[in-house]
Amino acid sequence: MAPKKQKDAASKSRGNLIEDEALEWLKPRALIKPDDQEDVPEADLDEEVGRVLTTINPNWVADEVAYHYGLGRFVAKPKPTFGKAYPLYIYQGTAIRKDSEEAKAQIAAGYGMVGFDDAGPKRAKVKKSAAEEEEEEEPEPEPQPPEEAKAEEDAVADEEKPSEAVEGPHEPEPVADDLEATAGDVGEEPEGDEKDESKDTGEEVLEIKPRVKKLANQFNFCERAALTYNFPRRSVDTQTIPPPRANYGSTALQCIIFDYYQEDYARKQREKEEDKPKRLRKKTAKHVKSAQQIHDEQLAQRIREAWTILERLVNQNIYDDIAQDYRYWDDPSDEFREGMGSLLPLWRFQFEPMRSHAVCDVQWNPHYQDLFAVAYGSLDFTSQQKTGCLCLYSIKNPAYPEYAVVTDSPVICLDVYKETPYLICVGLYDGNVCVYNAQLTLESSYQYKSDSVRDKHSNIVWEVRWGARLIDGESTFFSISGDGRVVQWAVMPGELQATTIITLTSNVPPIPGPDGTMINVNSCGSCICFHPEKPDIFMVGTEDGMIHTCSLKYNRNYVRSVQGHHMPVYRINYNYFNNSIYASCSGDWRVKIWEDGREEPLFMFELGAAVGDVKWAPYSSTVFAACTADGKVYVYDLNVNKYRPICVQAVVSKKTKKLTRIDFNTRLPVIVCGDTKGTCHVLKLSPNLRVMCKPPKKAQGVDQRTLQIMKLDKLLSLVRDPPYQTGVVDEKFDDD
Repeated sequence: MAPKKQKDAASKSRGNLIEDEALEWLKPRALIKPDDQEDVPEADLDEEVGRVLTTINPNWVADEVAYHYGLGRFVAKPKPTFGKAYPLYIYQGTAIRKDSEEAKAQIAAGYGMVGFDDAGPKRAKVKKSAAEEEEEEEPEPEPQPPEEAKAEEDAVADEEKPSEAVEGPHEPEPVADDLEATAGDVGEEPEGDEKDESKDTGEEVLEIKPRVKKLANQFNFCERAALTYNFPRRSVDTQTIPPPRANYGSTALQCIIFDYYQEDYARKQREKEEDKPKRLRKKTAKHVKSAQQIHDEQLAQRIREAWTILERLVNQNIYDDIAQDYRYWDDPSDEFREGMGSLLPLWRFQFEPMRSHAVCDVQWNPHYQDLFAVAYGSLDFTSQQKTGCLCLYSIKNPAYPEYAVVTDSPVICLDVYKETPYLICVGLYDGNVCVYNAQLTLESSYQYKSDSVRDKHSNIVWEVRWGARLIDGESTFFSISGDGRVVQWAVMPGELQATTIITLTSNVPPIPGPDGTMINVNSCGSCICFHPEKPDIFMVGTEDGMIHTCSLKYNRNYVRSVQGHHMPVYRINYNYFNNSIYASCSGDWRVKIWEDGREEPLFMFELGAAVGDVKWAPYSSTVFAACTADGKVYVYDLNVNKYRPICVQAVVSKKTKKLTRIDFNTRLPVIVCGDTKGTCHVLKLSPNLRVMCKPPKKAQGVDQRTLQIMKLDKLLSLVRDPPYQTGVVDEKFDDD
């Protein structure tokens, strides 16, 4: 019974092997055969296939030919000397056979020849001891007859002659200190005497075989100078205190990176100056202000501020009647003449050094209501001034400007930055643009200038306008010049970077140059104006009377072009209440009111003289003013009269002066205009020129801006032609 139980247990354990995963390695292995495997008989599998290696290369070309262009036929190539074998490495050895001609020549030159101590057999005398002499004592042989002795001497002499010939050029060298060589006088002394002498003295003569000098082994040769000493390796360890560690985090702004680069550049410049000899170093006198000097400057600044306040008090007392009129007086005649108004002259601002200059541009400060900036230049190109000036005037002190800086070139245009009102960009007559900081002292002059910029303008800069900030936060402004380019200037830390936005093209066909090359004629830009709500849309006026609508996103061509005037377009200005309405003025005596999407103007007014500037009023949607070259200011209100101005007033004499620029104050009921003699005139608007809209009875809570928009829309609905597609520019750029 016991064997049966063991057999059942064994069978049971084998069956459990399949179910137990831990004993997977004990399971029987089964070969897996692919389905598409070909069946081969066992006889074919057991068959032995032999491979025979031969010296014949099947790819060897026995007779290789090449085409010979000189003979015009195929010629057999010479077979290589190495036969069918292909040598992978060939090295020219230096071992040669001794019996070759080259080896004989080397031996003749001294390499491998018999040395000076190898000239035939040598004889040396060795002293014998007493025991050896006793052993060798023998009876003396009988002397030979004289004839036989003579024959032996002749034979010895013949054997020694060739050895003497070889030995000639060498000197004998002693083999040992206790041996004496007798190579030089072997043939002179007879042999019999030597034997007798050796017998008498007890010495023995030994023969030494010649030695041959071996050639240098070229395969195992070491140059003595190439052997170097290999120093033993040593491991040097030291223990130091671990450096302190700390976690540091900061924001690397562009301005911080720029400051570090500037410091590094200044340090490298100082190192270069120190490396130079003292006689070549630049003499830079570093003026370090002492505490007393700083105190004196602060005291002078406080005194200057006190004198400024005192000067204003004195001027306000002098011009008290004008200040009272500016503040309280309104023309009472407006009550009796409906639809007509007047301008009250208040102050005249003039800078004495700039009496011969013209007011090329004027603009009120957007933050300070009593401050305006003036650009002094020259519009008379026959007698152009060499210098210009940028001034800031305040109506609190009409006697002297608050800020004045003289420029190297006449100032043609300016623009005050709305975000930072102390920054003013100006365009010069020589094509440069500058940025001035009114908070800095006058010693610093301009803060930025395009002198070193490569892509600056090559003609007069007619107008500059501040634009939207870049993605990185840098301020930008745009300029248009007579060279036909609109350039964007990025105010980077320490420099200005220029980017050409668009180059104005002309309809004039290309003209041939001096060398016959066809040159494209660019159109000369004269003014630029940006869309109030869309900073990437702007309009430019040209000297040939065209008005182009352009985009910063698409600078290859114009968005839309209109033949606005027949002479240069001097100014373009958008309406404050409707962004699709804008006005333009030109030297063809006309002022035109346009709407986006129309080829023809809505209104057109002829003023009888060249119109230098036109501006929309900030308080009314239908009022605008223009100044002309005959010294008059025209004020229009389209809601009152669509055909004639409601105010025409001569400000200067048309015989001696011309009005150049005009601007409305955004908060006060005054305007300022400049003439060609450097004088700025401040005029107050009468009540009829600044009438506000009255809300209707059904809409008493509507604000003034909404009422002004409604008034302009009502006016345009009466003037427009049959319905048209509004906002062509808007539809074109809605998807951008």
